[in-house]
Amino acid sequence: MTLDLQLGLLAVASFTAAFLSACFSVGGGYILFAATSWIMPLPSAIALQSVLSFGSLFSRTHAFWTEIDWPIVRAFTLGSLAGVAAGLWLFTRLPTGVLAVLLGVLLLALTWWPAVTTRISTGASFFGVGVAHAVVGTLFGLGAILQPALLRTSLTRTAIVGTFATCIICLEVLRTLGYSASGFHYALWWPHIAVASVTGLAGTYLGKHVPPPVSDRAFRGAMRIFVTWLGLRFIATGLFPATGHA
Repeated sequence: MTLDLQLGLLAVASFTAAFLSACFSVGGGYILFAATSWIMPLPSAIALQSVLSFGSLFSRTHAFWTEIDWPIVRAFTLGSLAGVAAGLWLFTRLPTGVLAVLLGVLLLALTWWPAVTTRISTGASFFGVGVAHAVVGTLFGLGAILQPALLRTSLTRTAIVGTFATCIICLEVLRTLGYSASGFHYALWWPHIAVASVTGLAGTYLGKHVPPPVSDRAFRGAMRIFVTWLGLRFIATGLFPATGHA
């Protein structure tokens, strides 16, 4: 795949991911990760996930600044310190094939596991959420724990968008420092980072100012199908590397 084609696909994915995240609070990360894992090796896609979404995250933080729940952000970030260290230890030791299979299993479990409806307080419980999300996010590129936890609080939709973005910015800074210390060279991927940052900003701006294109129920149903396909693709490419690019 040529560099121009890679950047074109990434631009579309980043814009779409940011737009949907601003509209629905969920789903954008899966779309961006599906694109990056298609155009580059899985370990690189995981490491780059920490910086490709910076543009979208910063714009969401700015757009919803007044509604951010700062106690949640502080507790989550403290938990992330321990979680990133543990996740990096595993990330540098697991073979790519094993990583792909485990990632696929995680996506299927997150998609089809029965929903938990227990309310979560905005206090110390988010320290544990930070640890768990950081371990999974550092190892697989997708944490998928913070969003469900926030959805089980009493926060409004816009407060969830702003709080989630701010928590993830703090986590991604820690992850980026960790991957760099482990030998990953972000400078080699600067065109991808630049394209994703610009298109992510544009997608977030548009997503904030236009009504959602479909109902929340329809969107979540479509995302369940998409994430199921993504999980099965990772499992297939992990078990049978010659069938695809993980």
